[in-house]
This record gives sequence, structure tokens and C-alpha cells, in this order.
Amino acid sequence: MNQETPRPENSLDLFAALWQNKGKMFLVFALVMVATVGYLSKAKLKYTSEAKLFIRLGKETIGLDPTATVGQTVSVQEAREKEIHSVQTLVHSRNVLERVVDNVGVDRILEQSEDGESSWMPIDLDYIKSFSPVYVDSPRDKAIAKLEKSLVTFNPRSTAIIGLRYETISPELAAEVLQEVIHSSVDAQVRVHQSEGSNDFFLVQTSQLSDEVAALEDQMLKFKNETGVSELNQHRQVKIAQLASLEDALMDTIAKIEAAQSEIESRTLLIRELPERVRLAETTGLPSSAAQGMREQLYSLQLIENELMSRYQPDHPKVRQTRAQIAAAQETLESERVLTQVTMGVNESRREMESALLNQQAIADSLAARKQILTRQIAEVEEELRGINKSEITLAQISRKLDLARASYQDYAKRSELARLDMAISKGSLSNLSVLQRPSDSKIPSSPKVALTLVMGTTLGLFLSLAVGLLAQLMGNHARNPQESKNRSSLFAWKSLPFADAANRFFSFRWL
Repeated sequence: MNQETPRPENSLDLFAALWQNKGKMFLVFALVMVATVGYLSKAKLKYTSEAKLFIRLGKETIGLDPTATVGQTVSVQEAREKEIHSVQTLVHSRNVLERVVDNVGVDRILEQSEDGESSWMPIDLDYIKSFSPVYVDSPRDKAIAKLEKSLVTFNPRSTAIIGLRYETISPELAAEVLQEVIHSSVDAQVRVHQSEGSNDFFLVQTSQLSDEVAALEDQMLKFKNETGVSELNQHRQVKIAQLASLEDALMDTIAKIEAAQSEIESRTLLIRELPERVRLAETTGLPSSAAQGMREQLYSLQLIENELMSRYQPDHPKVRQTRAQIAAAQETLESERVLTQVTMGVNESRREMESALLNQQAIADSLAARKQILTRQIAEVEEELRGINKSEITLAQISRKLDLARASYQDYAKRSELARLDMAISKGSLSNLSVLQRPSDSKIPSSPKVALTLVMGTTLGLFLSLAVGLLAQLMGNHARNPQESKNRSSLFAWKSLPFADAANRFFSFRWL
């Protein structure tokens, strides 16, 4: 069986409490709304100017500084987000803010009007801050801090655009401040991407390298004039071909000399075997005067014998004597040799052989002389080749120095031109920051926002009025039950304080 739980006397009925304290709640709500309307009427109207910058791909993004080296370096690819963040940081940098404050004016940044219009706040905060031991009265620093706080930058998602927003008491002033911020940021962007002194440095280096190249070219020209050779490789090939030809001629001469020596030795042996004179003709049976007289005498004796035989006997002494004379004459005639005529002359074969030997000896002597000449010429060509090799080393050293100097000169000349262009771009304030949207000068106030302020004031008034109604009802219940309050002294011990009664009357709104 359900039993109704009795309600305590001090329990809080929400609707009854609100209705009972409606006057207090209305008063609080009215005060809050009056304060809200008073704020809207007294607050300074502020206007917002907005501009946008577009970050192009320019020298600052992909260009190298003239002093940067390439080649044996690690390639660094930076994302566009880093560049955008860098530009945002640059816009808020101290140098940019100081330049804007100096150009626009400290008083205008601090929103101090010339007629001395007072602030809506009843208390001068600067006067209170002056009591601080570390307080320094520096309007310029205040203006810089206020500008840094009021200047807002934003980056639309996935774009290379930077938005600028600034709020102040005048649309013209807001636009002027943003225009000065853009101008100072562009100048700072150009300045930070310029290497100061690089142009003068590269001009000096280029001049020094130009003098070095000219000196090396003069040295090479002098060396070529002294050696008389313009192209060593071609000259070496000519000398090598000449040396090969001389060596071939020397080998051929040596072979001919050896052949001539062998022929001389062979002909010498043959000449030794040949007689100097030879029988040219031989005639036998030539008439002899002695033999002819003896033969005539023999014939006479034979006639005498025949005459004696006709008169004498064979054994006659005269006959025997005659026959003895005939026999002696025949013996003498028979013993007499047959005359032979021999014609002797010079051996033509030997003479021809000797003539050929003399010719061969002359040829051998000429070949020996040619061998000496060829040997001397080969030595001279080899000496020239050694000189060419030595000259080649010297020329290679000069050429290497000249090539290095020319390469360095071209590199520094190119970098000098880049530095000159960089300086010209800097003087012309050319940057990769382009103004996509110029600072706006809208005449519609951006602050205070009337609708939002009224909504917030209404919300705050309702909340405070409800809180006051509930608090007043709660305090009224405790005032009507003092015995229960004493029993709960631990919860309301604060009532023993001197100001507790006044506070109780205030929060219970008995004074209304």
C-alpha cells in the first residue's frame, strides 16, 4: 500500500519559488539588460579590414642563394606548408610590427582619438598598472603589443593563400594598417631571402679569377711560343711516325751492311783463288833458226852420203864418217824441242771480281755512314720525344690550372650575375607574395555585434534571475526556521560572523 512521503517544510518548490520571487528576478533581468544596452550604447564601434596574400612559386621557393653550392649536397625538399607558416611568422615578426607602428603612428594604433573621448570603463587601467614596480610607460611597446594581438592571420585549408584581418575604430585606419602590414611584409620577405654583401663578394672573386685566367693564358702562349709546338699530341704522332720510319731504315741498312760484308768476304776468298794472269793463246811448231840450220846441215850430210855411197863402199871410212855425222845431226835435231808460242794476259774474271769487290766495299762504307746518320737521327728524334713528354707534363699542368681557373671564373661569373639580379629584384621589391585581395574598408561595424550581445545579455539575465530567485527562496526558508538552522550549525557556521546578518538580508532581497 503506497504511502505518500511527507514533504519537508523547507523543501524548495521550483515554480513556487520562481513565482514568489518574480519581482526580484525581473529586477535582476532588467538590470542585466540595461547593462547590456548601456554597453552597446557606450562601446566603441570597431571595423574589420581583411586582405589576402597569394604565395607564388618564386625565387624564394625554388631558387638557390648565390652562395649556395650544388653537386655534393643533399637535396632538401620543403613542403609548401612550411613556407606558408614562415610567411605567417614573418607577418607577426617584431620588425614588421615596429615598422607598421612607426609608419601608422602610435596614437592611432592605440586608438586614442584627438578629442580625448573617454573609455566606457569607469576605471583607468593604465593608472592602476602604474603602481607596479616593473611598470614602464612605453606607448610604442603598447602599440606593438596591441597590433600583434589585433592582427590575425589565417590560412584557408589546402591553399597557398594567407588571410590578414585587423580590427580597429575606423575602417580607413584598419585598411591603412593592413596595407602597411602587407608592404612591410613584402619588404621583409625580399630582405630575408637576400644575401647581403654577396654581390660585392662575387664581383671581387670574379675580378681575381679573371686576372688569374689571363695570366695562365699568357703563360700558355709563352710556353707554346718557346717550344714552337701548338698541338703536342699531333707533334708527338709525327715524331713517333718519323722515329718508326728511321728505325725501319736503320734495320734495313744494318741488314744491307751484313749482306754486303758477307758478299765482300765471299768475293775476297774467290779473288784469292783466281790467278792474276791467265794463258790467252798457245802456238806450237814455230820455226827455229838453229834447228833450221841443223836440218840443212843434215840434208847436206845426207847428200854427201849418197854421193859417197855412189863412189865408195858402205864400210868406207868416209862413208862411215859421214853416216856418223848424219846420226849425230839427227840426234841433235831430234833432241831439239818444238817451239811453242804462249800468249799471257790479265785474268778478266779476277778483274771483274775485284771491281765488284771494290763496288761492294764502297756500298758497305756508304751503308755504314748511313747507319751512323740514322743512329744520330734516331737519337735526335728520341731526344725530341723526351722533350715533348716533358713539355706535355708542363703544358698539362698549365692547362689543368687554366681549366680550373676558367671553370671557377664561369661559376663565379654566373653567381655574380645571380647576385646582381637578386640585388636588382630586392631594390625593386619583387617578391613571390602577391596581393590577392586588397584591404577592405567596409563601413559596417564588426564590433560590438548587436544581435550576439543581446542574445548573450538575455541569456545572462535569465540565468542570473533564476539564480537569484532560487537563492532568495533558499535563504527565506532558512530565515523562517531558525531552530533547524541551529541544528545545522555545522553547515551555516558562517552566520556567526559579524557580516553574516547583513549578507543574509542582502541575498534574501529583503531590501527590495
